[in-house]
Amino acid sequence: MREENQLREATEDDLDELVALWTHYIRDHRHNPAYNRVARTGFVSRRAAFASDIRDENATVFVLARRDGGLDGMISCRVETNLPYFQPHRLGRIQTPYVRPDARRKGNLKKLLTAAYRWARERELLEVRLYVGADNVVANAIAEELGFDAVGVVRRRAIDWSTPPERQVE
Repeated sequence: MREENQLREATEDDLDELVALWTHYIRDHRHNPAYNRVARTGFVSRRAAFASDIRDENATVFVLARRDGGLDGMISCRVETNLPYFQPHRLGRIQTPYVRPDARRKGNLKKLLTAAYRWARERELLEVRLYVGADNVVANAIAEELGFDAVGVVRRRAIDWSTPPERQVE
């Protein structure tokens, strides 16, 4: 039986494992149009983003660490400024919640989210927003179960340069 992992904030020593987890995350979501065309430099850029979140006092990455140094899960948290005409002025952005398949159904996502809530509370944030793919039925069901309301849907459409714009909106 696998020993329980340790929930902690990521360090720069975790960067290789974080990118490996993110690679699994992208692979698991490869049918989502937002994730199926990662640029060749995407993995280098994502590593730099993780490093920035680890160093930034207004961000963090929580991980579920195994004794062997590997990671079973992650979640990124960042303080964001809301649009000036909306309240609250500051909010928490929670993204890339991911738990390896063999570590699921053990309460690990709830551990990561609890850490994210604690992090938000320490920063006196009144709201957090969880970003989940619109096509991820399981993640959306879990988000609703945990009390997250859907407040918007981001839609994407490729532009067909061979067709005049007025024909693309017919």
